[in-house]
Amino acid sequence: MMIPRIFRFTNYDTIDFKEYLSKNKVEIHLKRKMNNKFHCGYCRNEIKPDKGFYKVQVQHLPLFNNHTYLIFKKYKGFCSQCKRTRSEHINFISKETPHKTKDYSWWVGRLCEISPVSRVAEVLKESGSSTWRLDYSRMKRMLSKYKIPKAKRICVDEVYTRRKKEKGETRDDLFFTIICDLDTRRVIWVSYSRRKEALDEFFLIIGAKACERIKVVATDMHEGYGASVRQYCPGATQVWDRFHIMQQFDDAVNETRKQLHDEARKGSEEHRLTRGKFRFMFLKKSNRRSPVEREHIESVFNENKQFLRLELVKERMHSFFNARTEKEAYEIFDEIGGWVWQSDLVPLMRWHEFMAKKWKILKNYFTFRVTSGLAEGMNHVIKTLKRKGYGYRNMHYFKLKILQTCGYLNSRYITDPYML
Repeated sequence: MMIPRIFRFTNYDTIDFKEYLSKNKVEIHLKRKMNNKFHCGYCRNEIKPDKGFYKVQVQHLPLFNNHTYLIFKKYKGFCSQCKRTRSEHINFISKETPHKTKDYSWWVGRLCEISPVSRVAEVLKESGSSTWRLDYSRMKRMLSKYKIPKAKRICVDEVYTRRKKEKGETRDDLFFTIICDLDTRRVIWVSYSRRKEALDEFFLIIGAKACERIKVVATDMHEGYGASVRQYCPGATQVWDRFHIMQQFDDAVNETRKQLHDEARKGSEEHRLTRGKFRFMFLKKSNRRSPVEREHIESVFNENKQFLRLELVKERMHSFFNARTEKEAYEIFDEIGGWVWQSDLVPLMRWHEFMAKKWKILKNYFTFRVTSGLAEGMNHVIKTLKRKGYGYRNMHYFKLKILQTCGYLNSRYITDPYML
């Protein structure tokens, strides 16, 4: 039952219980067992309680919708190790604040896991800044004991965190690098910025042996991440995310559309039908276009056959990732290259040339079939978390909140507050 647990405290006896109904307040008066040892509250060295005492009031878990406080004497003694007078150590007082018990702090922290700090403070009738500090201190203490889980397959992506740059920062510093375990589908680490050093930090923390365990790393096409993987995980295979590959291909298709649009005679029907407002129509799969869009595209084909060639290249590329083997994928890629170079579609020629040079990485998808889609999904959760908190000024707090919401820094995985 709950009441016996509340009334039982190590080294203390309950001597009185007072209830103030008009104030919604409960006081539990405790008395120290003097036959037990006293320890320094700073270094835990044994002390003698010969320097007096003072009364303290510590908030505990609510009892029947009443604010509950523990009233007891806290003794002082000279510590031979600290060389000064210290107060005794009380093991049920929170490490985050001397005005709350461990149980209360843990309970408030659990509420902050599922609700914004401002709402938790409102419900508990606490100061918002005090609740925030308690939550922040609790997560920092949990992080100090946090061990990154061992992973074999990870994915890496960046998430945009803030707009304002500090002095000396670049746009790369406005991001977090998110590392996820593809098997457990949880965030296992968050680093500042999207530079190579951000992923380096993760590999340095887990150590060389853990890096050897990693077999697959799914990333976007950012060169910094690739350089970090090659340096610290030479035995791992880097797989480019198919979404980012198609995103770059769509950019090349749109650049080709703009080039053909600029070459068309101004005022002509072709020039009108290929304007920027219709760009998404050219990027759509043919089977997803509406009847009106199909009629529009066919009108463009009649005006300029180059757009028909562009359409054929686009449709063929959409079947690229459906290839069952690496050999079949290369045949499709080579076929696309032949069409692009024969049609003289310059932006797509540059895209194909770049991809041909990176074929060693591109082909890895057809062996492992993994993407960084998990990290992309986590990005959506993180953006929701950011909106839920109305933004974050403290980036370290934001980082801990991400690990709490999407990772293991929460009460679902750390169930006992006294083990921290």
